[in-house]
Amino acid sequence: MNHQNIRNWQYQQIENNLKSYEALLTLLDPAAFTTYRDGGTGWTALEILCHLRDFEDVFMQRARVAVEQHEGALPFPNPDALAAENRYMEQSIDDVLAEWKRRRALLLEYYRARADEDWARVAIHPTRGPLTLLDLLCMAPMHDALHMEQLTRTLREQKAG
Repeated sequence: MNHQNIRNWQYQQIENNLKSYEALLTLLDPAAFTTYRDGGTGWTALEILCHLRDFEDVFMQRARVAVEQHEGALPFPNPDALAAENRYMEQSIDDVLAEWKRRRALLLEYYRARADEDWARVAIHPTRGPLTLLDLLCMAPMHDALHMEQLTRTLREQKAG
C-alpha cells in the first residue's frame, strides 16, 4: 500500500474531525458547555475541547521527538493535571476552538513537510512502546474519535437533564 495515500487519508480525517466537532457543538446550548458532564461526574464539553486543544501540542512534541531523536521518549502528560493547571472551566469555548484550529493547522503543516524517510522514524511511548511517525499521525484521528464519543455522552446528560 502507498504510504502517501495513508498519510493523505489521515490528514483528511484530522481536518474532517475538527469540522465534526464544530458542527456538534452547535447542538449544545452555550450554558451546557460547563453544566453537563460525561456520566454526570466526568468532563464537560468545555473541558473536552480544552483537552483536545492542549493535546495538539502533545502531538506536535511527539512528532518532533520521533523526527529529531533516535528512539526518544514521548511525552505523556496527565490529562487531569493539565485540566487543573490550565483552568479549563474558566476558558471561553470560542477561544478554545479557535486556538485548537490554529494548533491543528500547525501540526498538519509539520506532518506534510516531512520527508519520506521521516515516516519510519521511531519514538518510545511509555505505555504503547515503539511507534513510528506514521503511527503517531494515525493516533490523532483516533484520539479525536475517542473524545467525540465522550462528548456524545455529555450530550446525553443534557438530554436527560
